[in-house]
Amino acid sequence: MDFTKFDSRAAAEQGRDLHLQNPATAEPIFDGDKPCIVVVRGTESREAQAALAKIRKLKMAQDKKDGKDSGDDEASLEDMHQRLVETAIPLVIGFKNINRGDKPAKAPADVEWFLNLQLINGVEGERSFVEQVANHATKRSNFLGNA
Repeated sequence: MDFTKFDSRAAAEQGRDLHLQNPATAEPIFDGDKPCIVVVRGTESREAQAALAKIRKLKMAQDKKDGKDSGDDEASLEDMHQRLVETAIPLVIGFKNINRGDKPAKAPADVEWFLNLQLINGVEGERSFVEQVANHATKRSNFLGNA
């Protein structure tokens, strides 16, 4: 049996389409009859792992400089949201049928804008775009398909 079909790291590097859902209703979002898609790199990809390691290193250095414990128990929703955005930025590699005003959104220029369109709120069934991206990127089956 050829086990290369189980290479989730290579598949994660290529990215996979995430059909966005409305953050309040969870209904799929369309531009006319075309699905609104974010192309997401999986967290198992080598590039994502390198970017995430860099973010962790910078965060630890900043916390040390500020004299903080990196496990801050009193983080606000906005603090947690910003950490999630920092983590998700290297995961977004493209957009399809998503506009910023009258122009198509482009990666990497519009990624941070897109991920900050809503704040995480912890309400069951309401997932911000950054939460949708993070969930999609970490689910191995999104990258292995029918393996």
